Amino acid sequence: MKMVSRMVLRLYAPAVLIAVGGLVVAETVTRTQASFSGLSSGRMASLSFLAAILLGTAWALHSSWRLYRWALGRERRCACGGLMSRPRIGRRGEIYRKCIGCGGKTVIRHAH
Repeated sequence: MKMVSRMVLRLYAPAVLIAVGGLVVAETVTRTQASFSGLSSGRMASLSFLAAILLGTAWALHSSWRLYRWALGRERRCACGGLMSRPRIGRRGEIYRKCIGCGGKTVIRHAH
């Protein structure tokens, strides 16, 4: 698999999982036939699926924005050319970024 394909898969997979999870929750709520806070199960299922679709769409839009900025050269790049993640703090207190393309870590500095 090429690096760009891995990046796209890693960036958009959470959005797909959120939408599928919303569908599973909606189906579960519909099958239980229970009412929550005065809302029927059908209405609750519709609202939960709508929320999941909106959240998944927002995630996908954010991922698209990051890929667009990466293509323009405005996002940090790994030595392999891949898009770097946002800064994270490791177990030992170091601040690092992870490449979304190759999966390698780049330590920025040690946190105080």
